[in-house]
Amino acid sequence: MEKREREVPAAEFVRACVNVEKFSACCRNCRNYSKTWSCPPFRFDPADVWGNYDTLLLQMRMLTVPGELREQVFSAEALGRAAAEFLRAEKEAMLLELLGLEKAFPGSMALSAGSCQVCPEGTCTRQTQEPCRNPNLMRYSIEALGGDVGKALELFFDKQLVWGRDGRMPEYYILLGGLLKKPNKPVQAKEMGYRVW
Repeated sequence: MEKREREVPAAEFVRACVNVEKFSACCRNCRNYSKTWSCPPFRFDPADVWGNYDTLLLQMRMLTVPGELREQVFSAEALGRAAAEFLRAEKEAMLLELLGLEKAFPGSMALSAGSCQVCPEGTCTRQTQEPCRNPNLMRYSIEALGGDVGKALELFFDKQLVWGRDGRMPEYYILLGGLLKKPNKPVQAKEMGYRVW
């Protein structure tokens, strides 16, 4: 596994990689849209979040898919499940590391790598309009807040996202998470609706 990080000014990241309108539209095609508290639509404008922070510490983890997994042929649905299972442990470890950094930098906010997987799939309380069971662990992803992960990987890590084809996993998967740091002004908790950061 390759692990790297890079800190960039939040304003630079926004100029280069954030397009809330575009990625909100992409999110509408995802099976998690409006079904988990970490996914759009939100009761706040994701564009407003970025302006509350000075810097963004990006964390990238690239995991090589073993040959035996790359040789298997999956249905489209099974491929998604197999990829999620392959990434699960590293994604959880990354979230815990980012949450540790969040505690170390008061006023910061961790950004998870991809959609929330704290609760078993299909059990998020958003579907019953109850509060999140795990607000201490649930975090938004870069994509959910309108960030272009593919562009960020190219600009800041010289890496490209690759996709599986013909029912096979790609050579590698990349996780990208982050930590928004040093708020310029206090965030109004009531504006967020779901959790205070």
